[in-house]
Amino acid sequence: MSRLSLRFGKNSWLWLSAAVALGLAAVVAIWLAVSHGHGHGGSAAPEPREATPTAPPTAQPPNPLDNVGTAGNLLAVKIDNVGAHVQALHQGLAQADIVYWIEVEGGQSRFLAVYDANHLPALIGPVRSARQTDIPLLQQYGRLDFAYSGAISGLIPLLHQADLQNVTPADDPGVFTNRAIDPTFVDPHRILAQHPSVPPRSPGFVFGAAPAGGTPLASRSWSFPAATIAARFNGHAYDVGVDGRPGWSGTATVVVQHVSIVPGLFTDHNAGHPDNEVFTQSTGTGRAEVLRDGKVWNVLWSRPDPANGTSYTLPDGQAMPFATGPVLVVMVP
Repeated sequence: MSRLSLRFGKNSWLWLSAAVALGLAAVVAIWLAVSHGHGHGGSAAPEPREATPTAPPTAQPPNPLDNVGTAGNLLAVKIDNVGAHVQALHQGLAQADIVYWIEVEGGQSRFLAVYDANHLPALIGPVRSARQTDIPLLQQYGRLDFAYSGAISGLIPLLHQADLQNVTPADDPGVFTNRAIDPTFVDPHRILAQHPSVPPRSPGFVFGAAPAGGTPLASRSWSFPAATIAARFNGHAYDVGVDGRPGWSGTATVVVQHVSIVPGLFTDHNAGHPDNEVFTQSTGTGRAEVLRDGKVWNVLWSRPDPANGTSYTLPDGQAMPFATGPVLVVMVP
C-alpha cells in the first residue's frame, strides 16, 4: 500500500493559515445567524423594550351645579312666567340644574335657568328679555352663554360690557324658534355648539347627607306682589307650583334666599305705563332657609364677591349640604 506524501512550498503555511481563519469566520457567522435569527428569513430580533406605563384616565369632578353626573359647558336662559297661557308653554324647567325665581316690574316674576351641556332638554322657554339683576347673578359662573330675547335699550350696553356671551335674536336669530317672535324658544344644543362657553364653576353649593336637626315641612309658598311659587315634598323630591298651577317636579333642594329688592336703573314703558325694572341684590349677606328631604333648616347666606359663589352656613358655622339633584333658588325680601 503506497503512502501519500504532502509537500509544501515556502508560502504554503501562510496560505493554510488564511484558509483556516476564513473558515472559522464563516462558521461563526453561521452560528450567529442561527442563534439570533427569527426563523423567518433569519433577520435579527429587535431588542426588547420595557412597556411604557399608561397613565390612568383623570376622573372628572362631579357636577358642581346639582351633583348629578359630570357637567359640560354652561348656558343660562331667561324664561317668561307671566300668565297662565305662558306657564302652560313652559319647557325645560324640570331639566335645569338651577332655577332662580326673580321679581321683575309690576311685582311679576321670571325664571333664570342654568344648564350644563351634559344634561340638556330639547327646547327651553318661552324666552323673554334680560334684566339688570341677571348680570351680577351670573357673574359667579364665568363667561357662560346667556340666551334672552332682548332688553331695554339702556341695559344693552351693560349686558355687552359684562363677562357674558350674549345670545339674542340680534346676534343669532337661528337658534330661536318662531322667527324669535313671542313666544319663542331656544335649542340649547345648537347654542352650545355654536358659541363659546365655560366649564362649570360652583355657585357655592355643597352636597351631602342632611345634617342633624331640621324642622319637618311638607309644603310652603312664597309671594311677590303679583306672583307666587310653592314647593311640596312628595316623599322623594319637591313638586313646584307657579301662581297656583302645577309647574314641574323633581327639585331636590329649595333655597329661600332673603335679599334686598330695590328700584333698578331702568323704567319699562312697554305696558303703556311706566314700570320700574326692580333690581335684586344677590351679593352681601342675609338669612335663608334650605328645604330638603321634607325638612327645613335656617341658615345664613354670604356672597361678598360677585365673582364667587354664595355660601350657606348653619348656625354652628358648618356648610349646609344640599341634596343631590336640581336646585330652586327663591329670591324674596
